[in-house]
Amino acid sequence: MRRFSLLLFASVCLLLSGCAALTGGETANLPQIAERFTESMRWKDWYGAAKFVETEQRSAFLEQFREDPDLFVVDSQIQNIQPGARDGAAEVVYLLDYYRLPSSRIERWTWVQQWQKQPGRFATEAVWLISNPPPLLPWNR
Repeated sequence: MRRFSLLLFASVCLLLSGCAALTGGETANLPQIAERFTESMRWKDWYGAAKFVETEQRSAFLEQFREDPDLFVVDSQIQNIQPGARDGAAEVVYLLDYYRLPSSRIERWTWVQQWQKQPGRFATEAVWLISNPPPLLPWNR
């Protein structure tokens, strides 16, 4: 019985930590949240990355990042995180290094993101989301 209780406790902790993937009560959590966004972008998980974009901007994001077999992501990183002038806002400079066939030249695309802390269901819970749409990708211009 004790073994079952420990297993149940470990399972519940694991599930709760997964649910908290996008949450953070303090600005200090924003780097970890932004890093999850960069990981999704690095592996071309556009739908996973779209979860970090506000609902109003999500379609503009997904319009830019359609399935493209010619696109290869080389690097995905956050260059800078700057707290905003008002509470619950931050500016993040995101860099995507890529090449797109038939070219083998590595290019860099920059997105200056405006992250906003969204109110959560509980007083200590908040969700950070990107509130501005991405700039046009060079091949979508």
